[in-house]
Order: sequence, then C-alpha cells, then structure tokens
Amino acid sequence: PRPLYNVMLDYYEAKLFSPSDEISELGKLKLLQSLDNWSYRIIGLGFPFLTIGIIAGGVWANEAWGSYWSWDPKETWALITWIVFATYL
Repeated sequence: PRPLYNVMLDYYEAKLFSPSDEISELGKLKLLQSLDNWSYRIIGLGFPFLTIGIIAGGVWANEAWGSYWSWDPKETWALITWIVFATYL
C-alpha cells in the first residue's frame, strides 16, 4: 500500500521532470492509477459501514413504524447507493 504522500509525489515528479509546462502522459497515468487505487480502498472501507447502517436503519424502522422497508426516498437512495458501490467493488 502506498501512502497518500506518494500520490502527491507522483504528481510533482511528473510536473517537475516534464520537458514542457504540461504534465507528461506517463505522469498523468501514474497519478490517475494512484487516485483510482485510493478510491477503491476508501470505498472498500466505507462499504461495510454503509451496509451496517442500512441494516440497522431497517431494524430501527421496524421497531418505530412496524416495517423494515417502506420505499421512501431516503431508503430508496440508500439502496441505490449501496448497489452502485457493490457494483464498483
């Protein structure tokens, strides 16, 4: 695992050692690859918390209102977000 400062170092290396004022294509590729890796890891860390939150919310809703799921907008968008993240992972 690469620390976040290595991602920034990739960017500044690409910027510093580039022959022109623009970042080289290799530098852009390394930066995008690093950001993609960090994105995947952070979503992988948060996904179980989202899952636990949705399940806990369903249990609470059953106690409060007598049903686990009522398809209101918050519940529906939580499910859509969960499906999008599950597909990404």
